[in-house]
Parts: sequence; structure tokens; C-alpha cells
Amino acid sequence: MIKLNVDTSGAGPDLVLIHGWAMNNLIWKELLRELEKSYRVTCVELPGHGSSQHYDAWTLDELLQAMDESLPATCSILGWSLGGMIALAYADKYPSRVAKLIMLASSAKFVQSKDWKNAQPIETLRLFSEGLSGNPFAAIKRFLMLQTQGLDHPKKLNLLLRDALKVGGEASNNGLKSGLNVLQKADLRESLRTIHCTLLMIFGEKDQLVPAAVAADSLDINPDINVLTIGQASHVPFLSHQNDVLQAVDHFMLRDGALK
Repeated sequence: MIKLNVDTSGAGPDLVLIHGWAMNNLIWKELLRELEKSYRVTCVELPGHGSSQHYDAWTLDELLQAMDESLPATCSILGWSLGGMIALAYADKYPSRVAKLIMLASSAKFVQSKDWKNAQPIETLRLFSEGLSGNPFAAIKRFLMLQTQGLDHPKKLNLLLRDALKVGGEASNNGLKSGLNVLQKADLRESLRTIHCTLLMIFGEKDQLVPAAVAADSLDINPDINVLTIGQASHVPFLSHQNDVLQAVDHFMLRDGALK
């Protein structure tokens, strides 16, 4: 049984944050400082990541059940990268629990297929998987560099990402492999099509991991979702373009949920 590591702060409507693969709750530090002024924010640490005491392998279904037991009865969720996919799966499985959903630099399907071209080649995921078995440090370092690739000045953000891992805690091998398995196998396009809550998808124009072209693909599946692409941003827009992300979140959360 998974016992999730959660941190709650602030006051207001419930907003849950779910980080991405290999990271931890510390990655939200700067964004959290602003969000907790308006929301009661619950940061969820994925099993085997950061300070999580869960060291065994896990599946997406097991994680969703743990979230059902740990999250507020009704909340909005902001999920980044893998966290966005997990949030989408949670909203699909427990529709009455999610008021609004924000997928940040995230997609319904991370891996390419014949009918889903704007995604990562399966070979890229296999390389990361092999790297975890051989040289985990090098694999994670390469992944962090991909997150800031495309930015004019990525060095500062690369250091910030490394510091978050160093201080907040590196993920266990089982945690990394379990998260990677979700990225490799999850196909949530049907969940995207039938989602009951209001959804905002935020993309980075220069994202090398989740291409901005996914915005159009997602609208083809569900034309009712809200989509925002942040110019000059990469895979970490909440770090490089924090004000843009905060403005979008507030608009989406506090008004009618639409950006149009």
C-alpha cells in the first residue's frame, strides 16, 4: 500500500500540485510562494521520489488509489509533465473529485505512435531505461538538460533543477522505473476526450520533451479544452516564465475557467 508524502500550505480553494519524473516537491518552491497566497496548496510527492518513504515499484492504478485516499474530497489539480498525465488519469477515474485540471508541459500520450507523431520516440525512453540500469546519474543529468533545451540561457535553470534534487532528495531506482513505465505505456487520449472537468493545457513553445504541436492534436481530440502556449518557454515554464503561468492559473481558477 502506498502512503503518499504530501505537504499542505496556504488558504483558499484546494489546489493540488504533482511534480514530474525524477523530481520532488522542492521544484515548486518559487511557484508555491505565490500560489499559497490564494489557494490551499497540497504538494504531492510521487512514490519513491524526494522524501517519499515508499521504496517498492508501483503502478499507475496503485498511485491513483493512494491519491483517492490522500487528496481533498474535491480539488483542482495542476500536474507538470508526468504529473499532468497522472492528474488526467485521476480525473478520469474519480470525476467527482476534480473540479478543474491544469496540465503543464504535459500530454495525454508521451510516446510516439503511428497516429500520434508529436511525442517522444520510444527509443528515447528505452535509452533512459537502460541508463537507469547502467549509469543513473548520467541518465538523470541528460533528462534535466532536455528540460531546459531551447532556452536562451539554460544554465541557471539547470542548476536550479540539480539543486532541487540535491536538497529535496533524489528518486529511488524503483520510483524512477515505475514513473518511466507510466510515460512509456500510458495512453490517455480517451480520458482527454471524455473528461468531465474543465481542462487547461499549458505548453512551452520550445519544449523538447512535450512539443507545442501537441496543443493542436489535443484540440482535435477535445475541442472544448483550453490551450495556452507560452512563447520562448521550454519544458519548465513555471520556472522560466513564472508570471505567465501564475496569470494563466489565476484566470483559469478564479474566473469561469475559460481563457477565451
